[in-house]
Amino acid sequence: ATREESPKLKEVKAVYQYVKLQLLDTDKQQNTVKVRLENKYDFISMNRFDLCWEVLHNGKVTASGSKEIGDVHPNQSVELGLTLAETDLVQAESAGDEILLNLFVRQKKAETWSEVGHTVAQAQFELQKRAPLPLMGKIDKKAGKKLMLKTENGQIKVQNENIRAIFDQKTGQMISLNIDGNEVIYGGNGFIYDNHRWIENDRFTKTENGLDESGTCVATKEKQKVVVKTTRGGSLCATDITYTFYPDGTLDMDVKLQPQAADLRRCGLVSFINAKLDNVDYYAYGPWENYNDRKDGCLVGRYTTTVEQMDEQYVKPQSMGNREGLRELKLTDLSGKGICIRTEGTVSFSALRYTDEDLMNGQHLWEMQKRPYIVLHLDAVARGVGNASCGHNVDTLPVYQVEQMPYSYKLRISACR
Repeated sequence: ATREESPKLKEVKAVYQYVKLQLLDTDKQQNTVKVRLENKYDFISMNRFDLCWEVLHNGKVTASGSKEIGDVHPNQSVELGLTLAETDLVQAESAGDEILLNLFVRQKKAETWSEVGHTVAQAQFELQKRAPLPLMGKIDKKAGKKLMLKTENGQIKVQNENIRAIFDQKTGQMISLNIDGNEVIYGGNGFIYDNHRWIENDRFTKTENGLDESGTCVATKEKQKVVVKTTRGGSLCATDITYTFYPDGTLDMDVKLQPQAADLRRCGLVSFINAKLDNVDYYAYGPWENYNDRKDGCLVGRYTTTVEQMDEQYVKPQSMGNREGLRELKLTDLSGKGICIRTEGTVSFSALRYTDEDLMNGQHLWEMQKRPYIVLHLDAVARGVGNASCGHNVDTLPVYQVEQMPYSYKLRISACR
């Protein structure tokens, strides 16, 4: 309706691209790869295109190049070797770094409908898998004073000069978090399970999270660390979250989720975040929104945006702004201070100024009232957006649904300075 290219259009382009790209072989000792290009056009030779490539080291482009494809006729293929300059795959494996290869098929000349260098096909391949979060190791006594642990008035408090957190002892929910002087959580609404997701054609209107009224919250000191273990049952999903605090202000969260019902829309946590932390730097699929059943048109990389820019211009407001495959997320204020969240496991995120109930009840995005906080979702899995709008029994494919099985991920939260 707005005549703008949407994430849906990017996905359609990727699904129907007429050049198929395949990674055949990786030689880590020689830092070379072999790829195959298959021409699926009916009448066009590949001699009008170049193969362009770039190497991403932990999300940052460290090398790039291009190569002529040659005269490959329709329904034929060619194998090409690429030498990845300035790339050491063996060292990256030893260091636990992630190495990705992006391939682009681009036009040599301008057409009536496109400019020189227009990308007609793309693909991304993992050359070296990212390692789990590193162990914190030996704690530097100079990094921060001893953590204090106190229980009073139904609350558990953990603090030193670098970090301060408060838990509701009855529910186990974190209700306050301050890292390096920055208030992170808004209005006592820390990390908690949430199931609601509003896709217009899905018509799923149940907003409750089904959690039990109370849970458990036990805090202990382990040498210089403080560990807070929380559990909470529920009719939809039970949660088991272990928070580990370190004197330098780092917080580790080990999140375990156990769905108790079928047909969930989400399996993850939501938290309300200080609205000042609205500058977003993320390492995930991007740069436009994507979902587990709609990410072929996206590439993993590092992208910079704002919370306001993560809105999508849907005619009818609905769930939006999701990014799959989160590795790292920074939420900062205008001065660059805020928090950095690093992940282990499968995590998707969205950061908006609206709840899904707001989006469900809204008629037009321009007339909606923004919340005085950021709604941050961190999901182990979010149900795909495919639905039954095209007919009977064509709902979201099972592989993109939330299975009734355990899910887990880890978060490491620290200060951005």
